[in-house]
Amino acid sequence: MKPPSVVERYFQCRYRADVEDKGGEDQLILTHSNRISVICIADSHPILKEKKSVSSVDFHVDGINRLAIRVSGKGKKGAQSVKPQSALCQVTCSDGSCYRLRCCVKGQLIEVNENLCKNPQLLSDKPSGTGYIAVILPYLKTFDEDMKKLKSPDDYLSVLRERSAETLAKDAESQSSS
Repeated sequence: MKPPSVVERYFQCRYRADVEDKGGEDQLILTHSNRISVICIADSHPILKEKKSVSSVDFHVDGINRLAIRVSGKGKKGAQSVKPQSALCQVTCSDGSCYRLRCCVKGQLIEVNENLCKNPQLLSDKPSGTGYIAVILPYLKTFDEDMKKLKSPDDYLSVLRERSAETLAKDAESQSSS
């Protein structure tokens, strides 16, 4: 049995599959015991799955500049209030594909990873480490309910198995019709 990774040791992994109903555009939410949630892309996201080169990460989306956050104090004054569907950033890859990454949880946006602006390739090189997207402090009142809406690692594996079975079935169907 292998020892748990640093991520597994300190964070609970949760997933949001098919963000915006776009197949495979999955995101990973790492939640610490103090409720702080780190938003990342999941290994099955096309950026990682297809080993894409990230050319830019833009935190100015939907008329809101996520880089303008200046949080201070215990009450996190200056944090931006976000919903699960709120856009965090727009990612552009060298092949021209674009992805809009979402918050996935309701709460206060307390930090975005400014390093992604200077070094966007971190998003694909170290997605659950220095390539994280943002840090959100979920609302205490809705935290448990919001976490139940996300997929556990086991539930997420089931989603991945279903996708794989559907892909195999489509491939078999297209080969038989040829």
